[in-house]
Amino acid sequence: MPQLEPNLAGLAWFGLLWSVCCIGFLQLAGMYPLRGRAVLPVTMTTALWVMLLAGTLAFALAELRWTTIVVVGGVLFLFLPGLFQALPEWWRDGRAGLRLSCCAMIAALALLVRVAAPSFSTWIT
Repeated sequence: MPQLEPNLAGLAWFGLLWSVCCIGFLQLAGMYPLRGRAVLPVTMTTALWVMLLAGTLAFALAELRWTTIVVVGGVLFLFLPGLFQALPEWWRDGRAGLRLSCCAMIAALALLVRVAAPSFSTWIT
């Protein structure tokens, strides 16, 4: 019987990055509709989230089997809302949490660039 996923390192990176995407989505979903002074921070964080989502999916498509992406991505998307609800309320609903989320997404994007550079360099050449 063949292995389910031969690239375990890529799977681990995908799991981490996809988790950040899911938690970021849940937090941003609570910030809409936009109101008051939070328009610019929410818009900037949304742009970071879109970039992270696109990069994570591109990395997953380059490194993993599509069945692995669907199964692991689905399981994480199913169970991460429970973890999100366990976070303190100031992190989920406040501006301080939005800033922390923005920093987490910037760090995840930097990590994605570092990890995915070899995968993406084959597309360029």
